[in-house]
Amino acid sequence: MSKTRDASRVRMIFYPMAGSVEEQFSNLLQTLEWVHANKPAPNEVYEWLRFKFNLKHYFAANVYTVLFVSSGLLSTHNGKCHLTSDGQTVLATASPVILLEVFEKTFAGVAAFLEVLRDNPHIKTEKLNTLWFEIVKERFLNMKNWSKRTLNNQCVHRINWLRAMGFVEVNRGLHALSESGWQFVQKIPPESIAIQPHEIKEQEKQLNELALSAFEPFDISIDTTLSLRRSFVRDRAFRKVVTMQYDFDCGVCDFQFGAPRGVYEAEAAHIVPKRRRGTDDPRNGVCLCGTCHWLFDEGIISVRAQGLSIIVASYLDSRVGDKSVQRVLAYRGRQIRSVKSPRYVPATEALQWHNQHIFLG
Repeated sequence: MSKTRDASRVRMIFYPMAGSVEEQFSNLLQTLEWVHANKPAPNEVYEWLRFKFNLKHYFAANVYTVLFVSSGLLSTHNGKCHLTSDGQTVLATASPVILLEVFEKTFAGVAAFLEVLRDNPHIKTEKLNTLWFEIVKERFLNMKNWSKRTLNNQCVHRINWLRAMGFVEVNRGLHALSESGWQFVQKIPPESIAIQPHEIKEQEKQLNELALSAFEPFDISIDTTLSLRRSFVRDRAFRKVVTMQYDFDCGVCDFQFGAPRGVYEAEAAHIVPKRRRGTDDPRNGVCLCGTCHWLFDEGIISVRAQGLSIIVASYLDSRVGDKSVQRVLAYRGRQIRSVKSPRYVPATEALQWHNQHIFLG
């Protein structure tokens, strides 16, 4: 009878380069920067890792293979190592969250281990694997048919990577978040990482159906019916549905700016705020740039419920000498940008509420 492998007793596939998440990530960034500047051959990367982090050649080769190549950060062309587009993004953003997102492409669901260990500290391998699988099989549909052997093998790879990056530690067969792992999950909920297209699509469908029903400005079910993961997914879906209706242009100032990877500086502002239990019905949203979103949330600007023209707080009239104020005052009386479909016109009830309760007058 075969036994379930205990990841705490399996020799690590690769060796940590330092202790905490911050140290590990800093060392990874140093290596990416060095590779980007020097375009070395693979054996030169081994030597860099050996001398820089005092690793044996065997471990240096495995660090290169797993942390950099299998993770999708480096590729080899004509015998030279180059940063992939994902590697360049990780280096440019210097964000552990982006690194997790990148690693999720190779080893899907790795961040879900952080969810499990946050809620279930100090658990054995078999229990950890079971709880993890219950989460990820709904997010990554191709995992549903995994055999027990495949599950255990795949878990070993993911846990080892998290250990090598300093997120997780194992003591006497019990898995737990490291101190820096705890600090990470407190800042960045792992539920927000690697949200899948099918999850967003499902929520988009629900929001689009909501836009066909009678408008209700408040949603009293927000805290009780949505899991933390679904809340993040729903926020992404709300942003996508609303901003696409405006072609990613700010509804107030017409600002549009896109990055090469297809993302825009466009935000979906709730008219009745989420903190007041505002609904995620797309008619409770308007596409704004970051600055106009702040102006709108602070009540410095609003949109008339009748006519959809922009109104500006009167206190600014005494500050006309300020160039920034002049720019805001210039919005007064302008019509907000039209949506593509009449179904998604901002709801009169929501705008009336914003005029009365948020707008400074």
